[in-house]
Amino acid sequence: MNPGTDCERVRLQLMAALDGETVPDVMDQRSDARRHLSSCSSCERWLKNLESLNGRFHAASYPRSQVDLCAGVDARIRRPDASPTRTHRLWLIGALVIAWRALQLMFDLPLPMLHPLVPLAAAVAALWQISGDPLAIETSAPELQKRGI
Repeated sequence: MNPGTDCERVRLQLMAALDGETVPDVMDQRSDARRHLSSCSSCERWLKNLESLNGRFHAASYPRSQVDLCAGVDARIRRPDASPTRTHRLWLIGALVIAWRALQLMFDLPLPMLHPLVPLAAAVAALWQISGDPLAIETSAPELQKRGI
């Protein structure tokens, strides 16, 4: 048997036992682990360090959250958006394009370079409204409830 593999196997068994995990054939593995610990000083030091570290983690006090953030987040998710809907914004962009075209037809506007830029800007604005912010994470309360959050 390879000593490194034997040490790894025993260390995994000891970590599982320290975590309270149930392992089949516990009695056989405990005696095997004890036998290995009596012959391997490296694993014995490792176990002492692990027990010390585990004790420090159990003795540590963790700060409790003073404020429950869930209610505030839930209220913001459920709050209806007060800004105009996308449909209203798209109608506004369409109306501006039509007004621009009517202005072009009624008057001889200077700066012919400006004529194609206004419809292009309107198309970009419409696409931005349709796609939304590509970096935003959008979710809804029913989706969060379905995930159990």
